Amino acid sequence: MVLTIDIHTFLGLFISLAILAAIPSISVLLVTSRAAVYGFSHGVAVAFGIVMADILFISIALYGMTLLLPLIGPWELLIRVLAAAYLFWLAILFWRQKALNQPALQVEQLVTLKSSFLMGFIVTLADHKAILFYMGFFPAWLELSQLTIIDTAFIFLATFIAVGGVKCIYALLAASAGQTYFKQGHHYLNKLAAILLAMVGAMIVFSLWK
Repeated sequence: MVLTIDIHTFLGLFISLAILAAIPSISVLLVTSRAAVYGFSHGVAVAFGIVMADILFISIALYGMTLLLPLIGPWELLIRVLAAAYLFWLAILFWRQKALNQPALQVEQLVTLKSSFLMGFIVTLADHKAILFYMGFFPAWLELSQLTIIDTAFIFLATFIAVGGVKCIYALLAASAGQTYFKQGHHYLNKLAAILLAMVGAMIVFSLWK
């Protein structure tokens, strides 16, 4: 097997994916709100979940929907409802949490890195329109009939670095800003996080009627 993607195509893919990842969206909102409240590591965990879901969608786009989509299709509505319910539940927890008299690190006991990863993965998976986007995006750059396993590995690498890198930058900025005001405004920060998470959940619910 050989690499059929040239350097210009790879760079074009990488830059395009990075720009798309930087556009304000539900995923950016998730990463920043999680990082601002729980710290950089949780923002990275959300970003990793987003990347894993994107890689799944890219696999479907590259190798066709006939194999994987039938497995996802029957569960599409349930996945989106569960994603919205999970976000609403987290929003309620944030909203009801009182101002802390204990050290700031205690807030991290409410969640784990695993839950942050699952949040990013499930919410991204609920956005099934991403499959259609990638199905139109990659044919513009690649000759799909000539793709090799090595090509696919490089595409996954570009996705991991471009999308994951941009989301991690958002997480770093949000975590820095969040920790700066954490001691003074932790109670209000929780309220803001609850509102942001509820907004994301509402977006998912409203998308069910589109």
